[in-house]
Amino acid sequence: MICQQCGKKNDSDAVFCVSCSQPLIISCPSCSAQNPGDARFCKKCRTELGDAPGVAQASRLQGLRDSAPGDLQEKLRVAQTEIEGERKPVTILFTDIVGSTAIAEKLDPEVWKEIVVGAHRCVGEAIYRYEGTIAQLLGDGVLAFFGAPITHEDDPIRAVRAAMDIQKSIKAYAQELGSIVDDFQMRVGINTGTVVVGEIGTDMHVEYLAIGDAVNVAARLQSAAEPGKVMLSEPCSRLVSAEFNLKDLGAITVKGKAEPLQAFELIGMKAEPETGRGLAGLPTPHVGRALEVEKLQSALLSLCDGQGQIVTVIGDAGIGKTRLLEEVKAITCEDGGDDQTSSLSPASIRWLEGRALSYGGSLSYWTITKLLLADLGLSDGAPQVEIVVALRRRVKELFGEEKNDEALPYLTHLLGLKGETEAEDHIQSLDGETLKQRTLKSVSDYFSQVADERPTVLVLEDMHWSDPSSLEALESLLSLTDRVPLMILMLMRIDRDHGSWGVKFKA
Repeated sequence: MICQQCGKKNDSDAVFCVSCSQPLIISCPSCSAQNPGDARFCKKCRTELGDAPGVAQASRLQGLRDSAPGDLQEKLRVAQTEIEGERKPVTILFTDIVGSTAIAEKLDPEVWKEIVVGAHRCVGEAIYRYEGTIAQLLGDGVLAFFGAPITHEDDPIRAVRAAMDIQKSIKAYAQELGSIVDDFQMRVGINTGTVVVGEIGTDMHVEYLAIGDAVNVAARLQSAAEPGKVMLSEPCSRLVSAEFNLKDLGAITVKGKAEPLQAFELIGMKAEPETGRGLAGLPTPHVGRALEVEKLQSALLSLCDGQGQIVTVIGDAGIGKTRLLEEVKAITCEDGGDDQTSSLSPASIRWLEGRALSYGGSLSYWTITKLLLADLGLSDGAPQVEIVVALRRRVKELFGEEKNDEALPYLTHLLGLKGETEAEDHIQSLDGETLKQRTLKSVSDYFSQVADERPTVLVLEDMHWSDPSSLEALESLLSLTDRVPLMILMLMRIDRDHGSWGVKFKA
């Protein structure tokens, strides 16, 4: 098939041009049938194509552009001016509605158009949530990129999380459609490859030139995915396997590819994500940092003697902050440390860890909730009923029968759980400021009681990404170190513009 944009010859069943990544097919605006890129009339319903598809897609893209958060639009505008002609790795996400042609045949064109717009809205919200960008709308399909024009160190993870959110929202959307469409579903394909950013458009519409067939691979994976599923390429799977459970599908044969593709199906989040740092399967001996190791060991021994601590480990990305902590835990806690003069062995220390997310700035109290779940011995994926039971039991254990009800309603609300009707009604009756102050007091009282049981370390990783509400809660915990054997251990990068830097000085 000859590309109408650049004249490059492509395989007959290619979806995008291997040279300029422009679509080689046109979706009919009336019936959504797929037509060759040079067709003037729809082969199914004979609707004149002309410029109509491009106009329709531009209009839909504008609608999605208007729905994106204003701060994201500004980030994209700034980034676009800096990367034209740049060669860079990008994670490509492709979505398509399952059986769209058959569905469209049964519906009025206007009804089908509105259904597609709603599906695009579900996709767009998820993509923008993780700061991806929509490169093109292709009929009922969406082509999006993570890593251009805005680049993050975890773009593949963002893309997979977006895919999970897309499938979740499409399930809810299918229920809204009711009897209009039976079993409305979407497929998603994700690939990580190299692209060259071509001419940059205005606002959020960016054109990309793909090197090789990176975009075609994402499209082929999407086509091969089961309805309602997400399929990943092998390069993408390597970058996200620490955080997600994947099913190895082996080598699959797809149209337009001479060699089979190694494919993986997304199962879901891991109950306990790995750090994903270092070389998989290889031990990493700790070399140097003797002074830092000694200081942390000394602080832990003081903690065992009842002296609270506030410790910050600050350094650039990849310098070894997490590795330093792992080494100290291994030496001090497993071996008990060299100094046995403290009243308690460092091996008795309780470690509770919470990690901030690079895309979690809008997730209220995210890091604090991770610390609470860690103390309950549960993960994000635990059923709500299990979390409710564990929280009630733990609060009763810490506060006793008399004061049990003082903290429980606020901690239940903080974790997004459904509590007792009377307690929920009380929560709803409070104004925002009162609710916040009582929630912060409940969090402070909770960890005070936890540290009273035995020396406790609250590890807060990647604090440079922490959300504002978690930082506010952290500030309320700082003074506990004067009263109970609690260490607040913050691992962070140098980012003087982020709120975590202010917490460092307040500490």
